Amino acid sequence: MDDHTSEYVGTVYVLPQSRSFELSTTILGVHATITGSISQQLAERLSDTTQLGLDPRQLSQRPRRVVVLTHEIHERHRAQRKQHFLVHVYEPEEQARPVPVSAL
Repeated sequence: MDDHTSEYVGTVYVLPQSRSFELSTTILGVHATITGSISQQLAERLSDTTQLGLDPRQLSQRPRRVVVLTHEIHERHRAQRKQHFLVHVYEPEEQARPVPVSAL
């Protein structure tokens, strides 16, 4: 079994009750859709919207930077399988605000 993490930028759709996600992104210029499960830590963060949590209804409104953990499973006499887990969703970066001249 091989594990690796990757960062993607795209639109992420989350179903917290079933702990699943769908990520629409581009990989090497080609549109791709990645589906999988939400990690336990992120599921807790999504369910608790009061303490700096993420609101799952707001995630799909704009592209987000996310981290996806991929398990590549190699078994004898079987085809290779991949499982994807959404590990982290970054907060949207605020655009740089101009500094007022009076502050300089």
